[in-house]
Amino acid sequence: MEPLKGYDAAYALRGWRDRGKPDAPREVTAHDPETLRTQVEAFMTEGGHGYVELAAWSFELNDWVRMEAFDRS
Repeated sequence: MEPLKGYDAAYALRGWRDRGKPDAPREVTAHDPETLRTQVEAFMTEGGHGYVELAAWSFELNDWVRMEAFDRS
């Protein structure tokens, strides 16, 4: 089966510098949400992110849907 064009994985960590989300998020994708949960701390530290969301891709909405949020404030 061929992957959908533009579709990398079912889950993503999406990070912003602050909770207000004024800039575009940095994203890391994977097919297993547990893999991403283990990377949250490193993702926040290395990227300088103050706010990170673990999200799932919704084909109906054609957008990411937040599952969990992690905030350093």
